[in-house]
Amino acid sequence: MLQPQIPGHDIVDSPIYCFLVENDKVGKKLMYDLGMMKDWEERQAPSIRDQLQSANVTIEIPSDVVDILNSASVPLSSINSIVWSHHHLDHAGDPSLFPPTTSLVVGPGFKSNRETYPGYPNNPDAHTVQDAFEGRDLIELDFNASLLKVSGLRAIDWFEDGSFYILEAPGHTSDHIMALARDAAHHAGEFRPNPLLPLPESILPSPFEAPRSVIAYPGSIFEQIHPSSNSHDGGSFRTTPFYELLPYVNSDPATGRATLEALKVLDASPDVLVIFTHDPSFRDVLEFYPKGDLAGWERQDGQPNAKEAGTWRFLRDFGTKDIQELVKAQQKTE
Repeated sequence: MLQPQIPGHDIVDSPIYCFLVENDKVGKKLMYDLGMMKDWEERQAPSIRDQLQSANVTIEIPSDVVDILNSASVPLSSINSIVWSHHHLDHAGDPSLFPPTTSLVVGPGFKSNRETYPGYPNNPDAHTVQDAFEGRDLIELDFNASLLKVSGLRAIDWFEDGSFYILEAPGHTSDHIMALARDAAHHAGEFRPNPLLPLPESILPSPFEAPRSVIAYPGSIFEQIHPSSNSHDGGSFRTTPFYELLPYVNSDPATGRATLEALKVLDASPDVLVIFTHDPSFRDVLEFYPKGDLAGWERQDGQPNAKEAGTWRFLRDFGTKDIQELVKAQQKTE
């Protein structure tokens, strides 16, 4: 799933985040992604089901989006739209649980792609299920109709008030999109560090301590495990991402790399918090709905804000014994 292999990072912890977006001004709500459906083993196409069952993965779904919305007393009928970032089953969830008044929004080319439409079982080759579409509006986005661009990516102002943009972000899949809310990756190491956001000399808070810790961590420690340290391409461990995009995970890696370049510009801004669906870094940084929300993420209150606390937290995935011993040795010499 990730390349090149970095010693010590043998298990990928991959949560699935979904986002409830509320615009009180226009009185509308949408769900951005739905995670996985609970009964995927019974309802997905055999090819998808067999692929997951044969893979060395553990899937846990203690609560799905509908469970969480119900527990927070959010009526499913109040959700005007579901937006799929793309069609993969860990994002598509189960739209059939929502009433017909909830539209389903998909990226460009969705309806003309045999893998996505129509769904299984009507189409035995599909990676989607047919009842996701039945009885509801299926809206395929057309970025050609918009002149807006965000960080070089074509964009649509969804609520037409500048509060929520949907960005065209192909590469992982042809129908892939991203969202930018105002108030495309599997691991942060695919786009961090980079020339716009280099690995700091001192990382504060340490990725291995509590997220609001005041303990710093030397960035140079990660040089020995960074792939650029063992290559001859002139890359720097401070400005080169740890991982590359893999062809079997991304339908168009070249386009995906272009999308990541645009994402790097946003990620380098202190005014933009980048959260991708499978990033475990923010699990102990943010309060999840219904206990909390993303409004005011930039507040500090005397401590690192969510971006400062979470940006380099992915580095704890590389906390090998060698790294830990280097830190202890450095601490003894200081």
